Amino acid sequence: MKALYPLIRWTLPFAFIFVFASNGIAQCPDGHPGGATAFDTTIAFGTGITSTPVKFPQFNPTSGMVTCVRLCITITGVVDTLAIENLSVSPQTATFSYVRNDQISGPGLGSPLSNSITKNYGPYNLAASNGVLGSGPDRVALGHDTVLNTQLCRTISDSTTISQFYGSDSVTYNYDINVSANASVTGGSSSVLVLTSALVNFHFEYCTCPPVVLPLNISAFNVNKIGTTKAELKWWGYDDPFANYHYEAEVSRNSRNFISVGMVPKNNGTTDVYRMLYDVPNGETGSFYFRIKQVYSNGYVRYSNIKQMVLESSASVKFSLFPNPSSGIVGIKFDNSVSGQFNIQIYNTQGQVLVQKEVQAAGTAPIQIASLSPGVYWLKLTDKRSQESSVSQLLIK
Repeated sequence: MKALYPLIRWTLPFAFIFVFASNGIAQCPDGHPGGATAFDTTIAFGTGITSTPVKFPQFNPTSGMVTCVRLCITITGVVDTLAIENLSVSPQTATFSYVRNDQISGPGLGSPLSNSITKNYGPYNLAASNGVLGSGPDRVALGHDTVLNTQLCRTISDSTTISQFYGSDSVTYNYDINVSANASVTGGSSSVLVLTSALVNFHFEYCTCPPVVLPLNISAFNVNKIGTTKAELKWWGYDDPFANYHYEAEVSRNSRNFISVGMVPKNNGTTDVYRMLYDVPNGETGSFYFRIKQVYSNGYVRYSNIKQMVLESSASVKFSLFPNPSSGIVGIKFDNSVSGQFNIQIYNTQGQVLVQKEVQAAGTAPIQIASLSPGVYWLKLTDKRSQESSVSQLLIK
């Protein structure tokens, strides 16, 4: 007999413990002592639970600078009860194996943290059934065996990777666990009881430097819309003429992952106004998130608040139908040079989709779509990347 048993209990509540330290982690720029902000939570996995998200708060950029991020997971596996009883009239041999795979993936990790273990029990010689359930030489039982207690850690110190941990939201990691218990008994029939539990402790820590080390000289940061396709980034810099730093403007489409779109050197004045224009890339439409990064020559960085604005593509896709009117053949030609994949749908006057296909555009070369019978139709073109759509009427004579 062979059976497969998953985890079967949820034993601990989900909880956060916030820990704040102020010294002894690492030296900050200019030799100032570093600190740490840590978060702890322990999760118990129950029956059928194979995956769960784990969230930790982002670091408020006005509170200082993050020099590293540490994530440690302590994983524990327990066989709470293992009982195998022979129900046949002849002796049997029983074996048992515990198999567990753990993996966590998410921001800054690159490759996931993972661990695998297999523990075997037996063989156990079981006498012929004595007719009494729960006792006797025909039964073997084990209890509360901790088969796994290990810790996995990863430290993130790359400044580009660390930038995604700044903000007022949270970072989310995905934890996957797969535990099985195999019981095998040679010949005859048997009764098997397996109870297992799995605990995982998550320790998430920011290595920090206080804001008093190097100040954030940015104030009154605003983003102004110019038409529908441009944004003006404007901020005041209360600059220190003796400090060595510059400003970088950054943009994001999801408010988490930012890229630099320009650098501005520090002016010599003490209260200077800085401006930078941002043009929306071709095909990009929707919400854009902006922030200013102040970068010191010794590697220290500070961030402004994040500003959000809705903008449209500076070069939206335009097309024309040819010939239009037509004697039956339907084609399109892009008015501006584009490349990418587009979905095309052709509707009749009843709203029925008659043609649906995908085309690859390259430049302004015409593309033949279909042949239609006489009538009035509408052609809808959708950019697969930006999801922008345009509709044009078509007359077939």
